[in-house]
Amino acid sequence: MEKIRVADILAKGMSSYLINHKLSWKQKKVVDKIINCCTEKMPEQRIVCTNEECGYEEVRRKPCGDRHCNRCNNNKMLKWLSKMMKEYLPQTYHHVVFTMPEELRNLTTFNKEIIYDLFFKSSFEVLRRFGRDEKYFGGEIGFIGLLHTWGQTLFFHPHIHYLVMSCGIRDGEFRRLPYTKKFLFPVKAMSKVMMGVFIEKLNCSYKAGELQFPGELQEISSSQKFNIYLWKLSKKEWVIFNRPPLHGSSRVQEYLSRYTHKIAISNNRIKEYTNRKVTFEYKDYKDKNGNGTAKKKLMKLSDEEFIRRYLLHILPNGFRKLRYGGILASNKKKECLSIIKEYYKEVMDKLSQQIERWYLGMRKYVEVLCPVCDEKLRVTFNSS
Repeated sequence: MEKIRVADILAKGMSSYLINHKLSWKQKKVVDKIINCCTEKMPEQRIVCTNEECGYEEVRRKPCGDRHCNRCNNNKMLKWLSKMMKEYLPQTYHHVVFTMPEELRNLTTFNKEIIYDLFFKSSFEVLRRFGRDEKYFGGEIGFIGLLHTWGQTLFFHPHIHYLVMSCGIRDGEFRRLPYTKKFLFPVKAMSKVMMGVFIEKLNCSYKAGELQFPGELQEISSSQKFNIYLWKLSKKEWVIFNRPPLHGSSRVQEYLSRYTHKIAISNNRIKEYTNRKVTFEYKDYKDKNGNGTAKKKLMKLSDEEFIRRYLLHILPNGFRKLRYGGILASNKKKECLSIIKEYYKEVMDKLSQQIERWYLGMRKYVEVLCPVCDEKLRVTFNSS
């Protein structure tokens, strides 16, 4: 059976979707790119082998390169991963997830760029505060945050995955966090601090006139109503998960490869598209088998509802969904990692060899090699 792609559903279902819905300029741009990716509507590329003795060449259609596109993401993920592997340390990493309260989702839908940014800044501040607290570490820790906005059934579910190093810099020297085998920081305490920090930042954005209140949100647009909204929000809990730590760079790299360039739904989860109905596979985390694994189930939606849910996850133009904080921030990383790598000098030499072997195995996917001689391919022209 022919594979069904998100692009097929967008192409066939968009005309009927537009009867009841409008697209923003950003959504229209992304949809057009995904539909036309590698089709005859895209410019041609002439690809040649860099080995002059080989002579291999081909003409292919240009990929769209959009970060929401199923076709283009895998190669980007591998290129990013090959770069990051050289910087990762043979250290334990904690997986921490900050989940946005349901009460914020409607406001977020119409203010994505502002609230996603506040989400990152607030959770960054929480991790830094707890890292600097003498009770837990008393120094600077390092972390990477990755924004996801979807659940398994494509509903709107903003959350940030963090990988937090179980070590850091204290008084200019390498130190391990004291409880690396048990937990990172107490999640209930983190939740309370997160709510306070976020509400303060959200209130500042409101006073600066940065928030939009279309449709039903007009009900909370006045100063009095918005203060009541913030008060109710302060009573809600930010759900924060501290999952079991990941030991060693190989597990961290495998984890990152599954999450970094992930998009709302992959093509292989789509099982059927007939009579304007889309059937796709999802994991039900509330229903697990005897091994504790989430059961896979099928969901059927109209193509209109499928497209509506899919479009919720298009990110604002230029928004950075992957961010680095603490000692991994760009202005601190070089100096801090040199201190840590010196501590792991012997292990790092072995790790470099492992990375080199991995890269040789993945090179054809990362660099796009000639099918004849395995040398690099390059683009010699793009036709208009």
